[in-house]
Amino acid sequence: MILVSANGLGRQYSGDPIFQDLKFEVRAGERIGLVGPNGAGKTTLMRLIARADQADYGSLYVRPGIRVSLLRQHPEFGPDETLMSVARSGLASLLDIQEEMEEAAKEMAEAEDDHERDRASRRYDELRDRLEHQDAYSVDHRVEEILGGLGFPTADFHRPARTFSGGQQSRMMLAKLLLESPDLMLLDEPSNHLDIETTAWLENYLARQSVGMIVVSHDRYFLDKVVTRIWELFEGKIDVYPGNYTQYWKLRTEKAKVLQRQFEKQQDYIAEQEAYIRRYGAGQRAKQAHDREKKLARVERVETMREIVGPPMGFGEVERSGDIVVEARKLTKAFDKPLFKEFNFSLLRGQCVGVLGPNGAGKSTLIKTLIGKLAPDSGEVKLGHKVLVGYHDQGLESLPPETTVLRAVWPEDDPDWVQGDVRDLLARFGLSGDLALRDVGQLSGGEKGKAALARLSATSANLLVMDEPTNHLDIWACDALERSILPHSVECSNYRTVGASRE
Repeated sequence: MILVSANGLGRQYSGDPIFQDLKFEVRAGERIGLVGPNGAGKTTLMRLIARADQADYGSLYVRPGIRVSLLRQHPEFGPDETLMSVARSGLASLLDIQEEMEEAAKEMAEAEDDHERDRASRRYDELRDRLEHQDAYSVDHRVEEILGGLGFPTADFHRPARTFSGGQQSRMMLAKLLLESPDLMLLDEPSNHLDIETTAWLENYLARQSVGMIVVSHDRYFLDKVVTRIWELFEGKIDVYPGNYTQYWKLRTEKAKVLQRQFEKQQDYIAEQEAYIRRYGAGQRAKQAHDREKKLARVERVETMREIVGPPMGFGEVERSGDIVVEARKLTKAFDKPLFKEFNFSLLRGQCVGVLGPNGAGKSTLIKTLIGKLAPDSGEVKLGHKVLVGYHDQGLESLPPETTVLRAVWPEDDPDWVQGDVRDLLARFGLSGDLALRDVGQLSGGEKGKAALARLSATSANLLVMDEPTNHLDIWACDALERSILPHSVECSNYRTVGASRE
């Protein structure tokens, strides 16, 4: 059964098309991984399918009666909403069916003739079947299973939703969507803000579901576990591949090689025909040359595979620090509960340390305390000789949304930088042209991530501290960031809740 189909679908902003002439189908039960570089229009396409945005041209068909749900990234909660009430709001459709079934039962009891009683009975049976199909009689168990699987302890179930961190609120909205169990789930970066254990739980949960899904993710391993088909959105077109991410990349690589061989063979043929035409175009063989020219004009030219290349990125040369970069002694920090106690740590020049742990363990608090952004409850931290800290926060709060990208990245109080230098830096991180003049608030999540990394590079820091730096980056940008970090001797404290354990 086709849930969604599109023909000639296009969307543009400020006159520039993001994509155009898209044609696709989504069938019931398909789990589709939507991949492509940042700015290709993945989130825009998801919003079109969810009817949260409108196409500029083309047609989009959504099967009448089906439920389509898009994972919200920036929720707002009322003062009385709790974690449990937000999660249970995903069951609103089931509660509506239960009310309808109660009305049908009442109509059966009050029916004055057999015809009305039979009609109410058929309606009651249909509603009961729908509830059984959606496992509505184990609602409380489902809520607890999903909240627990996403890392929420039972003690937090009735905590006000507003008091949770941004990452926890994103997980809250994911719980709501999973409980909705729509006919088509639209999951935009669902594994962001999840720790390793929670990501594994989500992979297994989604792989068991029979509903349709479109998943945007930069995590190749997540896509391998979950999806059964890949859509590649690039340069305004969609190419479809069967299987998971690994199979997609293998098929794409093989296709690229075949097209390259066909292209080279065709170029040899074209060169041979053109040489013949030039040589005999005005002589005795002019007729044959003219025939060949007409045949050559009808040849359908082979196009090579469109190569997706991540930005070069890169961090420049920095001033050498002392041998000991960070030293912590008996470091202790607690908020509502103890996070770490009498923690001892030394980071030496050239070392790269990953910080792993479940959500709520205090990873962000630890690295902020180590670099002086938070004061410890007890103990002390010392930075080494000539250590300059560059900090990438996962909330990207270092980038004011109302400021242009150019100004947000420009190093403060550094007279050596000029506009051309900043533009070159932004281009190195994949932000060129008019993007540099946009306000930060107008950028996509991936573009903001690249801007934050460009700003980090501009600091010339010799200690890089990165809190979830791959959030919202596309797969190719993640590869570029890895290559940028690995060959350098700058010290880095870098944790990636998913990636650090898998790459």
